[in-house]
Amino acid sequence: MKKRTIAALFIIVVLLLLGGLYWLGYLTFQNYIPSFTTNPGTTQPDSLTENEGAPRLTIENIRGRINKISVDIKNIGNQDAESVNWSISVTGGILKRIDLHSTGTITTLSTQSLSTVLTDRIPLGIGRIQITVNVDVPGSEPVIQTARGFKLLFFVVGVRM
Repeated sequence: MKKRTIAALFIIVVLLLLGGLYWLGYLTFQNYIPSFTTNPGTTQPDSLTENEGAPRLTIENIRGRINKISVDIKNIGNQDAESVNWSISVTGGILKRIDLHSTGTITTLSTQSLSTVLTDRIPLGIGRIQITVNVDVPGSEPVIQTARGFKLLFFVVGVRM
């Protein structure tokens, strides 16, 4: 009896550990093959090949709200950004039923300033979601950031970049 109890506890601990790694994004599956990553969810370019006077945008603070997701877009460059196009894509949920795409344009984003954008209302659902934010300024490379969260009926919780 003791060996079975210890084996069952060991299996439960291993499954909880793997589930936690999957939830945090360190464990991913590609065609049913697991793979580990040391830096989940970061896709922002670190290149400094852009002009010194050009606007440089970053995506910060992807947060869940009641039925919406908010994203902060910041200009850390030396020049104002004109016609900043943004899009937020939310996919996932149980049976992959959540599929939302929100787009918009920020007319002017001055240097060292921050603008917060919101998605449209996310449909009712349950399950894990993936949030992809794409910000594009004409004349520079687009910035893409991916985050994961959990949709629980009306709430978007546990959003992690």
